[in-house]
Amino acid sequence: MGASAASLVFGHIELRPAERRLLVDGQPVGLGSRAYDLLLALLSKRDRVVSKDELLDEVWPGLVVEENNLQVQISGLRRVLGAQAIATVAGLGYRFTLAPGAGPAPPAPPAPASGLPGSPPGSAALVADVLVADDNKVNRLLLCRSLELMGHRVSSAENGRQALALLRTRRYGLLLLDLAMPELDGFGLLQLRAGDAALREVSVIVTSALDGVAPVARCIELGADDFLHKPVDPWLLKARVDSSLARRQHGLGEALRRLLPGAPAQAGRRADASVLVARLHGADALAGEPSPQETMDLLSNWCTLMFDAVGERGGEVAQFNGDSLLALFAGPQAAVSAARDMVELSALFDAQRGSGAPGALTLGIGIARGVVLAGTATTARRWACACIGAPVRRAEHLAAECARLACPLLIDDAVRSGLDADTARSAWRLADGSGACSLADPPR
Repeated sequence: MGASAASLVFGHIELRPAERRLLVDGQPVGLGSRAYDLLLALLSKRDRVVSKDELLDEVWPGLVVEENNLQVQISGLRRVLGAQAIATVAGLGYRFTLAPGAGPAPPAPPAPASGLPGSPPGSAALVADVLVADDNKVNRLLLCRSLELMGHRVSSAENGRQALALLRTRRYGLLLLDLAMPELDGFGLLQLRAGDAALREVSVIVTSALDGVAPVARCIELGADDFLHKPVDPWLLKARVDSSLARRQHGLGEALRRLLPGAPAQAGRRADASVLVARLHGADALAGEPSPQETMDLLSNWCTLMFDAVGERGGEVAQFNGDSLLALFAGPQAAVSAARDMVELSALFDAQRGSGAPGALTLGIGIARGVVLAGTATTARRWACACIGAPVRRAEHLAAECARLACPLLIDDAVRSGLDADTARSAWRLADGSGACSLADPPR
């Protein structure tokens, strides 16, 4: 019945339940989580007709869901699998009709004249975690449906403040943002995003019923990537979402090529790259504080300062994990200058927290130099910047050692050898037997 024990094959489609992966004509196809669960339910009961109520209970357990939710998901599956793969039995329900075993692929169905866009077999569109922020329940549901049919993993928020909390606790590739919302409106969220380096990593498409040029211009001024007028056309939505995600990936590729000249878009090598890893030691203790929002605000402010310090010295943040970051620099001098700026900014940041602030926070920075491989690593669900190599491991080790040695900055021998004479002579001392040097006196 299948290609292997771990897969199920029905004609031109192959399902791999352990991986939650679908292949059509041998090509992976992105499905939303509900669509995938629905397909599994139909396959597991392919010997009979499955009633609508049974499917609703299995795919949306414990939820009160309208029947047209099911119809939309069935329609999306038919676009991916072929119109004949799922039959409607009037008054009874649905049945999966493809026979077990490999077989010839059916002719490609014509593109539908209307309806929500699906994910065609072999589609190379990027798939991302997407957040929809809209106070109107119907609008929110329609947008989530459309995005799930495109293969994206979707979350939703009913106001700007709820959306802000989600953005600060989970990494999203894209935000679809309504403007007129209670508690915190779309303009307010865009203003907060403009001042937060971590939030600026998220692409934003504004969806609004507001008329005129002024709202559009204001959103663009605040950093929004695109603007869609309501009601949102699903085909236009797909085009704008794909374009926004592609621009985001292209922007990362351009930044890496700038730092690693001569490298291709997906990966690059440079024998003289400098890797900086900064870690906020003591941040774990903040997770137990009574106010999670205050903790997230604190980390957000810290990372804003660190991102600015990196950017002002010509570096590029390649990875960020809330209380740590990894940045790439073309040369060691710029990396060390950025590190000294970061030490100074962290000292000011800690002083502003006050003596009564809970938890002792210290900054540890490691810088190493050598050959790295950097580029974008892509899976069926997401893409991310990848940076690997011995210098990355050394920089991470040095950043961790800063806490043990009670020093803010450690560099390896290769970095020190590339510094100008004045910087190399000032305030450095050997930190251990490995040749690493530490900044003996933090800048004042």
